Amino acid sequence: MCLVISGLVAGWRGKGIVIMRFHTVKEILDWTRCFHNKLAEDYEQLAEEHERERVGMLLHYLAEHERALGEAIRHYEEDDIHDILGVAFAPDVELPSDLDALCKAPDTIDTASVLALALRFHEALEQVYQKLAETAPSERIKALFENISNHEVKEKLRTVRDAGRLEDV
Repeated sequence: MCLVISGLVAGWRGKGIVIMRFHTVKEILDWTRCFHNKLAEDYEQLAEEHERERVGMLLHYLAEHERALGEAIRHYEEDDIHDILGVAFAPDVELPSDLDALCKAPDTIDTASVLALALRFHEALEQVYQKLAETAPSERIKALFENISNHEVKEKLRTVRDAGRLEDV
């Protein structure tokens, strides 16, 4: 399904593990925004190629949802954090080892498999944000990534709720 990982990983692989390499808080936020935007493009492409109406509707919803998350990250950058954007923060962030597997579209795409895939992406990002918060060099940077992590959790729950409503249509 996606080029999200291959196009946006700025790190190295070893033993099936992807290690992200960043240098500043801004680079981390930029990567995250690009991740959401690229995922939105991939969902849109799948939606256009899919013939089942409910699956297409869910994929279009997920695309809009990912665009909104990318925009939310941009808003974090515009908020009162200019003084920490350039802070040197070079954590080695390990992406979950099954992230590449997420990029493979299931043989049979139905709403349940699409939703499961979307939730796994949310969970992968939650793990990244939690690791960033744990290794943050200052309380403000820790708070930033905790806030983004909490936002990701809320968005995951919203995705489940809205997908359930789609099934009721």
